[in-house]
Amino acid sequence: MSNLLLIDLDGTMLDTPHFEAWRNAALEFSGQQLTSQQYIEHIAGRPRMEGASRLLALTTRQAGGATSARFSADELAAYKQEEFQRLSPGTELFEDSLRLLQRIEASAQPVMFYTASLNAPQLFEAALKRANVWGQAPVSITRQAPHQTRDKLVQQLIGDHAPQDVHLIDDSPYATDLACGLGVRAWQIRRDPLEPKASHPRASILSSLDEFTLAHSPQGRN
Repeated sequence: MSNLLLIDLDGTMLDTPHFEAWRNAALEFSGQQLTSQQYIEHIAGRPRMEGASRLLALTTRQAGGATSARFSADELAAYKQEEFQRLSPGTELFEDSLRLLQRIEASAQPVMFYTASLNAPQLFEAALKRANVWGQAPVSITRQAPHQTRDKLVQQLIGDHAPQDVHLIDDSPYATDLACGLGVRAWQIRRDPLEPKASHPRASILSSLDEFTLAHSPQGRN
């Protein structure tokens, strides 16, 4: 068991429709299809405004600079949020997330959840209630501040713990590599084999959260 386990919400624990919302925004404003690989490489795990700025830059490059004058990052972010609100009611836990939560609770593993999403904390708590898991214990969720970088968030979550005693699970290869660079033992949950992989030599890959063991010994495959 690690001293502290840090777990991302969006795409790791929750099957949230962020990709679908960003894809709809890209199609509405630029007429371009956002692929899942582009989403993961450029947008996933980042605050909404940063994601919108990156999507604007991506669609502008693909259109040879012709789209930037037609809409702004603010408009993209606002439309994405409207789409997410439309699509997100009833968001559920992944099945392997549910099983991991049950194991965490049974083992009394110290855990903190984090997200860059404004909506994920409420969606997560609602999904926990519907699934009837986690009992009465309070859920510790930290949301990344709008102008806070992911490395600053991870450092905040680590707190006074030694980085090597902290374990982290995230679906973003970017976030996984970043955590490894800070000395944290990090796993990328990669349910789709077509998704990009974390490249840090200390990163481990999980195809399911069932492969993650609440123990000191490394799990997953590099």
